[in-house]
Amino acid sequence: MKSTLKPILLLIHYWFPIALGWSIALVIHRATGLPISPSGIFLYLLGILAAYSLDRWLDPTEELRPSWLTATLFVGFLVSATLGALIVVWLSVKTISVIVLFSIITIFYRQAKKIPFLKAGLVAIIWAWAGAALPFQNQNWFAWQFWTMRTSLPLVILIAAGVILCDFKDLKLDSMDGVRSLPVMFGPRNTILATSALLLVAAAISYEQGRMGLMISSAVLIGLAQFPFLLSLDAIGPLLVDAALTLPGFLIFLHLV
Repeated sequence: MKSTLKPILLLIHYWFPIALGWSIALVIHRATGLPISPSGIFLYLLGILAAYSLDRWLDPTEELRPSWLTATLFVGFLVSATLGALIVVWLSVKTISVIVLFSIITIFYRQAKKIPFLKAGLVAIIWAWAGAALPFQNQNWFAWQFWTMRTSLPLVILIAAGVILCDFKDLKLDSMDGVRSLPVMFGPRNTILATSALLLVAAAISYEQGRMGLMISSAVLIGLAQFPFLLSLDAIGPLLVDAALTLPGFLIFLHLV
C-alpha cells in the first residue's frame, strides 16, 4: 500500500463507524416505526465520531502516523464533543440517563475490551443499545425497551461477529504481545467456523423476522470470513467488515429492502 494512500484509508477506517451508526438507526426505525429525532441522531453520530477519534488518538499501539492524521483525530474529537455537549440540552432527561450510563461503561471499556468474549458482546450491545436509545424520542429510563425489541437479537449477534472478524487485523501483533483475542486463543480456522455459525444464526433470525438487510449483511460477512488474509490487511480488512455491517442501512435508504 502506498504510503500516501495508507493514512487516508486509516482515517476512513477510523471514522467509518459513523456510517454504521446511521445504518443501525435506519434498521431500528424500519423495525419499530419510531420517528427519528433530529437532535438525537446528530448526538448519536457525533458521539461515535468523538469516541472513535479519542480512542485512536490515545491508542499507544497504533503505528507511527503522519502528524496531520493525529491532528485530524484530535480536531474531530474536539469539534464533535463540543457540538454534542450543545445538543444535550435539547434531549429529555430519560435520554440523558442513557448517555450517563454509556459514559460510565466507556470509562471501563479500554480494560474490558482486553477480555475476548466480553469485548465482542459488550461492543455489540453498546452499539445496538445506543442505536435504539439516542436517535429516537426515548420514553424509558436507560432505554430499557432495547431489551424487548425483536430486532435487537440479530443486530447484536451480527455486530459481535463483525467485532471478532476485525480482530484478524491484529492477529500477529496480539500473538507477540500476549493479547488473548479469539483468533489468538482458538486459531484462525476455529474462529472462522465459530463466527460463521454465529452469522448463520443471525441470518436465520433475520429471515424469520423479515429483516432482509440484516440477512444479506450476515451472508456477506460469512463470505468475508472465508478470506482471513484479506481481513488481516491493515485498515482494509476492518473497513470491509464495517462496510458489510452498514449494508442494511444503505439497502433501506435505497428502498431495496
